[in-house]
Amino acid sequence: MDAETGERVDLVDLDDDRRHSYNFPGGFTAVSNLTGLAILNKQSGLTPSDRDILSLHVHGPEKRGDVLRWSRQRMADWIGITPRTVSTAIRKLTKAGLLFEAERHGRTIYYRASPHHTSRAGGGQQREDTAAYRLPVVPGIPDRKETA
Repeated sequence: MDAETGERVDLVDLDDDRRHSYNFPGGFTAVSNLTGLAILNKQSGLTPSDRDILSLHVHGPEKRGDVLRWSRQRMADWIGITPRTVSTAIRKLTKAGLLFEAERHGRTIYYRASPHHTSRAGGGQQREDTAAYRLPVVPGIPDRKETA
């Protein structure tokens, strides 16, 4: 306590290796607010399970880059759904362009979120990545046509 102000002061030993790390491994979303809101819309055709699977790929708890190297069973256990629901969600999100195949090991396929939606890369790399992939679409909401 600071005797003059009554303020509580915490001292931190910078040489202490037990410091907490605030470097979170999750990606950040680079998607527009309109697309983000469209994903949350009840008319989007995406179920809460679909959004949970997408969120798991965006904020992947593993620190190994953009690829979520989890089995369908592990994802299902984490979220509280069945592996069949996970497979259905991945198929739907892949068709929408929100997930892309990242790695293939035999019959096992690992996915990552679209670089249009999330990225852990720097600015230049993000531009290259997004140029290489198609824009995601929300399944149930048709694209707006511009009127002249």
